[in-house]
Amino acid sequence: MTLSTNTPSETVEPRWQDAVKPFRQPILAKTLFQLITTTVAFFVMWYLMYLSLDVSYALTLLLSVPTAGLVVRIFIFSHDCGHGAFFKSQKANDIVGFWTGVIAYTPYLQWRADHARHHKTSGQIEERGTGYFWCMGLQEFNDSPWYVRAYYRFYRHPFILFTIGGLWLFIVEFRFVHKGVDWRTRRGVYAQNLIYAGIIWGLASTIGLWNAFLIQMPICVVSAIAGLWLFYAQHHYEGSYWAPKAEWSFEDSALKGSSYLKLGPIGQWFAGNINFHHIHHLAPKVPNYRLEEAHNAVPMFNRVPHITSWQAWKWWNLRLVDEANCKWVDFPEHHKQEVVEEPDAPEAVTGTGEHAALDPA
Repeated sequence: MTLSTNTPSETVEPRWQDAVKPFRQPILAKTLFQLITTTVAFFVMWYLMYLSLDVSYALTLLLSVPTAGLVVRIFIFSHDCGHGAFFKSQKANDIVGFWTGVIAYTPYLQWRADHARHHKTSGQIEERGTGYFWCMGLQEFNDSPWYVRAYYRFYRHPFILFTIGGLWLFIVEFRFVHKGVDWRTRRGVYAQNLIYAGIIWGLASTIGLWNAFLIQMPICVVSAIAGLWLFYAQHHYEGSYWAPKAEWSFEDSALKGSSYLKLGPIGQWFAGNINFHHIHHLAPKVPNYRLEEAHNAVPMFNRVPHITSWQAWKWWNLRLVDEANCKWVDFPEHHKQEVVEEPDAPEAVTGTGEHAALDPA
């Protein structure tokens, strides 16, 4: 049975706001525990990678995997700060968001502005790709010059998108100021770059620039791949919600266009619970450590379809948005234009294989 997502929201009632309200408040003890333990673990792992250079570089590479996972988790803390969800104080959110962004190679204020636009437009046909991956429409792709189509094919290749594209984004693109940003945002990008220059100088003076590169580069590669894949999986799946701006629904965009990605407990911990992405898009003020709690407590959240990691990897070929039919498709040569029977959509959370209506009752 396919996941129907492009009809107006008829069953999602305003009661979801009351249901999620208790989970919006951050708990200072949990916030500090997450922040301290994860940050300390990151620096410990980084030091162990340095020590492992005298043993075997294979061991260094092995240790880079959990270290990169900690970077992804720290990025989620910066992300929470950007939504004002990690602390009650906005000043505390901005301070912690900046420094966790330094660890995660992300300019906090600039990324926060881009990400806010993503939340406001996710699932809108006209605004596809805002604060997100470059997303061309099917008709747009067909009407584009050959060189644009060729470049888009190159960009959308999974190796380019997740590996080279990820490194370019975090190491190069994020070091530059976007057009039209205010002075505070511009200053944040410059300050982060100066901090990186100081860190590089300090590492070069102590452990040597080459050793620092051997440690940091695999962390960058693995964390970029993992982070971008998580972001991709949260919106790229069969049946994901798309609608014209005039018909777009905030609730449908969150509950039908943002995935509940089933990860094991270890993967979920490193992902900072962001796999409960349907709740995050519906209520961005819910801290990461309360997303699962909200999912389990509110029946309507339990009835949204979920996807597995395997399905998320399998759907790398959803690369164009069919503007006419409001759905993801592959490049034209890989799909038929006529209506065909679609493959089975993700299993429902109930495990029955049926997709229950998003009924808040």
